[in-house]
Amino acid sequence: MNAPARGPEDGARSASVAGRRARSAGLDGVRALAVLAVMAFHEGLSAVPGGFLGVDVFFVLSGYLITDLLVAQFSCGGRVGLRGFWVRRARRLLPALGAVLISVTAAVTVLEPDQLGGLRRALLGAMTFSSNWSQGGARQPYFGSFGPPPPLQHLWSLAIEEQFYLIWPLALAIILARIQRRRLRVALAWTGAAVSVVVLALIYVPDPSRLYYGTDTHASALLIGAALALTWPLARLAAVSRGAARRLDIAGMAGLAAIAWAMSHFSGTDRALYPFGLVFAALAAAAVVSAAAAPGLIAAMLAWRPLRWLGVRSYGIYLWHWPVIALFPVVAGPGASGLEARLAETALPIALAAASWRWIEEPILRQGFRAGLRERGTLIGRTYAAGLRSPVRALPLAVPAVILVVGCTAGYGVLISPGGRALQLQIGADARISAATRTTRGAAAHSPHPLAGGSRAPANVSRLSSAPTTLPVTGSMVTAIGDSVMLAAAPELSAALPGIYIDAVVSRQMSAGLAEVQTLAKAGGLRRVVLVGLGTNAAVTRRQISLLRAEIGPDRWLVLVNTHEARPWQNEVDRTLARAARHDRRLLLVDWHPAIDNQTSLLRQDRVRPRSSAGLLYARVVKAVLETIR
Repeated sequence: MNAPARGPEDGARSASVAGRRARSAGLDGVRALAVLAVMAFHEGLSAVPGGFLGVDVFFVLSGYLITDLLVAQFSCGGRVGLRGFWVRRARRLLPALGAVLISVTAAVTVLEPDQLGGLRRALLGAMTFSSNWSQGGARQPYFGSFGPPPPLQHLWSLAIEEQFYLIWPLALAIILARIQRRRLRVALAWTGAAVSVVVLALIYVPDPSRLYYGTDTHASALLIGAALALTWPLARLAAVSRGAARRLDIAGMAGLAAIAWAMSHFSGTDRALYPFGLVFAALAAAAVVSAAAAPGLIAAMLAWRPLRWLGVRSYGIYLWHWPVIALFPVVAGPGASGLEARLAETALPIALAAASWRWIEEPILRQGFRAGLRERGTLIGRTYAAGLRSPVRALPLAVPAVILVVGCTAGYGVLISPGGRALQLQIGADARISAATRTTRGAAAHSPHPLAGGSRAPANVSRLSSAPTTLPVTGSMVTAIGDSVMLAAAPELSAALPGIYIDAVVSRQMSAGLAEVQTLAKAGGLRRVVLVGLGTNAAVTRRQISLLRAEIGPDRWLVLVNTHEARPWQNEVDRTLARAARHDRRLLLVDWHPAIDNQTSLLRQDRVRPRSSAGLLYARVVKAVLETIR
C-alpha cells in the first residue's frame, strides 16, 4: 500500500499542475483515515473486521493521483515522461522500504530467529515487488496465521502497486497517444476495472488467498481510481461550482458511510467480499476521493491539520505498523494484548514513520539519492573531525554507528542457516499424523462401534451416528476439526482417542472450518461428536457457532476448544464460546486456556502450538470432556 504523498516528488510537473495539487489537501485526510483503519484491523479491533478495506481506499487514491499526474504531464508536454515518473517513484518508495527491510531483518535475527527461513523468501519478494504472488502461491493466508505473524506479510499490497506503476504508465502512454477521444479513453479504463472484477468472480474459490493477493483480481480498485481520473481530473474537480461541490459532498458523505458499513460488516473470508465487497468499497472510496478533491465540506473536514500530518506520513506508517504488531508480543510478552499494548502498537509506528519522513524520505525526495548521500557523508566527516577536537561533539556519530550495527545484524540474519526449518519439519510430521487419521482404514475400518462413520460413510450411517447411546464416547465416534494447535497435538490426540478423525491445518479460521464441516455433512461423514478447535487465527462470532450447530444438526454433540494465544481476540473468542456452551445443552467446552496458562513453557517457540508434553495435556482435557457425554 502506498499513496503518493504530496510534495517534492512531483517537482517535475509544471507550475499549473503543482497549483492544482495544492488545492487537494483533503486527499491527505483520506490517506490518514485509510491507514488508521488498516492499523485497527491488524490490531484486532472487533469493531472493524473489514478494516483491511483501507488498502482498497489507498488503491483507488493511488490509481487516481498517478493517472492524473501522467495525463497532466502528457497535456503539458505531449508525452508521459516514463523515465522521470519511475525515478520519482523510486525516490518515494525505496528509501523507507529499505530502512524497514533492514530493521525488521535485524529485529527478527535477534528476537525471532525461527522466522529467518520464511523472512528470506519475504525479503526476495519485497525486493522484486512480487510479494503478493509469492504469498498467494504459497497459500499464505492474509486473514490469520499461527504463531508469530510474518513481519513482512503486509508488503503484498506494495507489490501490487509497484506492478501497477510499471504496467499502467506504459498502457496509458499508448492510450493517450493513439486515442484522441476522451470518452473512449474513459471507457477503456472503466472496462479494465470491470474485467478485473469479472476475473475475480469467475475464479472464486473458498480459500481467498489467491483472489486477495492476485494483481489481476485485486487491480479493480486501482483501475477504478484511474478511470475516475480520466473521467473527472483533479483540475476539473478543484474548479467545480458551489452547487457541484455540494453534490459531491453528498456523494462523499454516502461514500464515507458505505465504507464505514463495509468495514464493520465484512470479514476477509466472507463470500460476499469477492467481488461485491471489494468493488463496493472501491466505488465508495471513489466518491470520497472526488469530494475530497473538490472545494467543499468534505475536503475542508479531511484537510484537518492532524489528519494531513498523518496522511503525508501514511506510507511510512503502513510500512512500520505491521512489523511492530508482529514483533511487539516478543518484546512485551505473550500477555501483552490489552489497551496499553494497542496504544503502543499505534504510537510506535507513527513515531518511526515520522522519523523516517524527517530523516530519510523527505531529504531524498528533495535532493535525490546521490545528493542526499553526499550530504550525509559530508555531515559524518565534519562530525568526526569535530570529535577529534572534542569528544562531546562526536556524540552524533552514535546514530551512524547504530545504523551500521543494525545493518550488520541484518546481514548476519540473511547469511546464517534459517532457524525455522525445525519448526517446518514439526508441522510436516504433525500433518502426516493428522492425515493418517483420515484414511479409510484409520477413519472407518478401525471403528469398533456401529455409531462410528468414516469420511465417506453413506447417509444412513451418518443418521445412525447421531442417535443417542449410553455407551461411552470413543475416538471412533469423534470428528475433529481444528487449526495449528490441534495439528500440533494430533499425535497425542490420536493416541488418547484411537480411531478419531482429525482434520487440522495451519492458519485455519472458523469460516474455513464451517466449510469443512459442511463438506463432511454432505458426504455423510460427520460422527456423533464434532470436536472443533478454532479461534487461534481470528475472532469467532455467535453467528458462526449457530451456523456450525445448524450444519451438524441438533442430535450430535458439539464440543468447542477455547484458545490460548497472544492475539487481541483471545479473550473475546473464549467469552463467545463460553456463552454458547451456557445456552446449548448439547454443546460442551474444553477449557484449554486455563489448562495451559500456567504451563506455557510446554508450548513451542511460537508460544501457541503445544510441544509433545503439552499435547498430552491437550489430549487429556479433551478426553475428560468427552467422557461426560452419555
